[in-house]
Amino acid sequence: MVTIARLYPGPSGFRDYVRRLERQAVELLRAALERLYRWDGAYRQALHIAELDDATLKDVGLTRQQINREADRMLWRV
Repeated sequence: MVTIARLYPGPSGFRDYVRRLERQAVELLRAALERLYRWDGAYRQALHIAELDDATLKDVGLTRQQINREADRMLWRV
């Protein structure tokens, strides 16, 4: 992997700074992807539950109103 620190042979302090920035950027990207994955899972679950008929919902102890309320909840609150 080509990094800025490898391309720029400057003082070690600068290289350390760049490495920290690279680690922070990777961590930010990882956290963003995890959150998107979690939102996608919640969205897919909501779709599956919304497709259930009232008899099945009653079997699992849920009402259509509860499902609608949960579906209206914002994804980023997951």
